[in-house]
Amino acid sequence: MFAVLSALMLGACGTLAGVLVAVALGIVPAFRGLPPDQYVRVHRLVGQHYDHVMPPLVIGCTGVDAFLAAEASGGAEVTLFTAAALAQLGVSLVSQFANVPINRVVKSTDPLSVGPGWEDPRGRWAHWHLLRTVLALGALTANIAAVAIHR
Repeated sequence: MFAVLSALMLGACGTLAGVLVAVALGIVPAFRGLPPDQYVRVHRLVGQHYDHVMPPLVIGCTGVDAFLAAEASGGAEVTLFTAAALAQLGVSLVSQFANVPINRVVKSTDPLSVGPGWEDPRGRWAHWHLLRTVLALGALTANIAAVAIHR
C-alpha cells in the first residue's frame, strides 16, 4: 500500500510543483510583457484549465501526505510527511486567499475598460505565485526525503 500511495503522491506532487515552476518561468514573464488589455484576455484564457485541475491536485496531495504521516512508523518520516502536508496546505491557502481573488478581479475586468488608472495586479499575483511555488517545491523535497528513508 505504501509503495502505491507514495508513487501516486510523488507523481502528483511533482506535477504540481512542475506546473507552478513552469508558470513562474514562462507565464509570469509573458503576463508582464503584455499590454494591460491583452494581459486581461490572456489571463482569462490561461486560467480556464488551471482552475479545474489544480485545486483537486493540491487537495489530493495534501490528503495523501496527511495519511502517510499518520501511517508512518518512524519519527523522521512522520515529520517529513507532516511538513509536506503543511506545505501543500500552504499552497492551497495562498491560492484561495491571494491568487484566486486576483484571478476573479481580472476575469471580471472588461479588457476594453483598462485605462491609465487601472490597478495592475500582475506584481501582487506574481509575488503570491512565487510563494506557493516555493511551498510546493518544499513539499516535494520533504516527500522525496520521507520516501527515501522509509523502511
